[in-house]
Amino acid sequence: MIRAACHCGSVRFEIAEPPQWVLDCNCTICRRYGGLWTYFRGPEGQAKLLMTPDPAATEAYTWQDGDIAMHRCKTCGCVTHLVAAKADPPVIFGVNCRMMAGLDPAKVVIRRVDNSHSGFFWTRPDEPVSASRHPVMPPPTFDDWR
Repeated sequence: MIRAACHCGSVRFEIAEPPQWVLDCNCTICRRYGGLWTYFRGPEGQAKLLMTPDPAATEAYTWQDGDIAMHRCKTCGCVTHLVAAKADPPVIFGVNCRMMAGLDPAKVVIRRVDNSHSGFFWTRPDEPVSASRHPVMPPPTFDDWR
């Protein structure tokens, strides 16, 4: 099981299994939000969402035809998930993998889709990882939603 939460912990998901792949979309909104998405389509996909957040904990942004609602935490502002807004009832179909505690990026394939038609992406293995200036935190445990 994988747990995912926004920074403040108000928006939480429990997901039955880790994703095999995540999507790095470079469309105008995803590029700005910086999300990496895993999807839960159809009844079998929805069954993998063991716990979903209280709808009152998020606010949504939609554009153009309003098909997709991008949700963010009302408290900390983290972009958390995508909803098929015109489905009745609305259906969570994408979760931002950057919120997932315990997901090993080395075990997940990053699929890049050029939705901006620019060829530019932020995810790439061009340089080694740089050391952090942030204080060292203990590694997350199963009970930790970081």
